Amino acid sequence: MFTIVKMNNKTAVFIVIFIFIVISTCFLLTRHSNQNVQATIQQGYESQSVCKKALVNTYLNDIEQATIDFYSEYFTTEPRVQYFVITVKKISSVNSTSFITFISEPFIGPHITIGKDEITFSADFTGEVKLTEFKHIISYTLPDHLKSLALKRIPGEYE
Repeated sequence: MFTIVKMNNKTAVFIVIFIFIVISTCFLLTRHSNQNVQATIQQGYESQSVCKKALVNTYLNDIEQATIDFYSEYFTTEPRVQYFVITVKKISSVNSTSFITFISEPFIGPHITIGKDEITFSADFTGEVKLTEFKHIISYTLPDHLKSLALKRIPGEYE
């Protein structure tokens, strides 16, 4: 059964104002193009986990496709990325184009992390999203039971 919670008018007004502030902040953070103000807003944005989650969820398919494209020559299986292995690193804006950089840690098998990547997308005022840069930062050595999934060694640093 549902329980109806009664609240006084002050509590209801506070909740409405709070929701309005959160929605307004998210809107301003994604729309503002002034670079000097953007640096200040970015600090606030990073503290807004709801906005970060929204960006990760919005770009998840693009991040996954970029990851599959990069790792396809190195593994016999497609790596996976899920929302919980992606973080927002940086948001910037030049003219009417926004740039969003994510850090991703793709995995294979039962969540065996294979690397750490920095993936940047641009999004213009028309809504067109493009992969701007895919930078592989570090690779992780596979456990022995998954080494057969590797086609060749990924160049670069290993941990």
